[in-house]
Amino acid sequence: MRKIFGVGVLAVVLLLIITGNMMLIIPLIFLTILISVPLQISFALRIKKWEKRLKHRNITEEEFYDLYTDMKRIWWVPNHPKYWGRLKTIYFSSLHSRELTLAQKRELYKVLDGLSLQGIPYPQDRKNQHRPDVKWDAF
Repeated sequence: MRKIFGVGVLAVVLLLIITGNMMLIIPLIFLTILISVPLQISFALRIKKWEKRLKHRNITEEEFYDLYTDMKRIWWVPNHPKYWGRLKTIYFSSLHSRELTLAQKRELYKVLDGLSLQGIPYPQDRKNQHRPDVKWDAF
């Protein structure tokens, strides 16, 4: 959808330039800004919501599907370091979660990699991943 939107805007601008209707380009630019600003705000709020929920804990399997659908709906990430850091917090919360399967972690990796998030490792299977948690009581 986002590529269709971008290609459509470029096609209309080129068509206006070729036909000589240069006065229609300025309203088209303002229309593009009026559409993209609310989208960017909604994407930023969605990222912030998930980062607040997962800041100090790992994600559960029930939350994963909501997170996955929300991240797939994001077309782009606002270009600011705090939003990239928030996405990394979300990713590492899912990466360190014992409730998620490796396939789910890889699906989230593909979505975040599609958003051009840099510095996240590809989820790999660990030898001790299937071992049950043993809590040792020292006292």
